[in-house]
Amino acid sequence: MRSSSPSAQDASGHLQGLARRIRTLRERRGLRQEDFAERCGISVSFASLLERGERSPSYETLVQVAAALGVSLAELFRVEEDEAAGARRLVEFARARRLTRAEVDRLLAVAEAMFGVERTTGEVPSEDAPRCKEPGCERPVLARELCVAHYHRARRAKAGQPPE
Repeated sequence: MRSSSPSAQDASGHLQGLARRIRTLRERRGLRQEDFAERCGISVSFASLLERGERSPSYETLVQVAAALGVSLAELFRVEEDEAAGARRLVEFARARRLTRAEVDRLLAVAEAMFGVERTTGEVPSEDAPRCKEPGCERPVLARELCVAHYHRARRAKAGQPPE
């Protein structure tokens, strides 16, 4: 029977956080669980148990997991809520590139167009919101009456670059 003392609950919570972190990092790297297990030198079933927080890995396994994911042990243990981690990554991105307020606004406009969400309300644009002028395209407008894809295609064509 498992202990329900505060320290046992804390350990279980930390193990679940580590499990989520391992899975998130693996998925970000585009690794299948089988490939990840092979890189770690563990079985697929053990990798699955780790990602579900049902097994506590040894120090050696943690070192192998960190190496397989291309992160340090410290980075492996940096367990945060996904939303907080994503927000932090966006802030770091903007700061590292020293984006101006106007550039951040443009970046957010691109995100709004890509995900079809209005920044001010957080809701999907209404039916009367501007739509791309390209025939058959109903995506929200980024600029010049074009959605993200058509806008960038037009820019590449104007610059004489081949379309992607």
